[in-house]
Amino acid sequence: MENDISQYIQNQLKQAQQIESQIEQVVSQRYQLDNRIKELEKSLKELSSISADTPVYKSVGNILYRVDDRKKLIDELSEQKELSEIRIKTLERQQKSLEDKYKEIETLVQQKYAEETSKRGTSQ
Repeated sequence: MENDISQYIQNQLKQAQQIESQIEQVVSQRYQLDNRIKELEKSLKELSSISADTPVYKSVGNILYRVDDRKKLIDELSEQKELSEIRIKTLERQQKSLEDKYKEIETLVQQKYAEETSKRGTSQ
């Protein structure tokens, strides 16, 4: 019986480690998206502050090309920002779900460990 409980605890701890790794990945993705949104906001702000006759260039890889349709560029950047914000909300929900699952496992492990140690104490 003791070995079964110990095995159970080990399996739960492995699962908790996997969840912890997933949380770290989600946090990293959120950080990258936050930075992307800040870049997009800065670009949109800059585009709105310059005059209409100022040439605007768009970077594609290592190439810069002139943009003739500024409205289209602003729409593209706004759409990218909106999609990034939606993705962040999805990641936030995913992170919360993972954190809840982690806490649940943590509680279960603590309970099983307490049961195991109390049984060992009474059997000696």
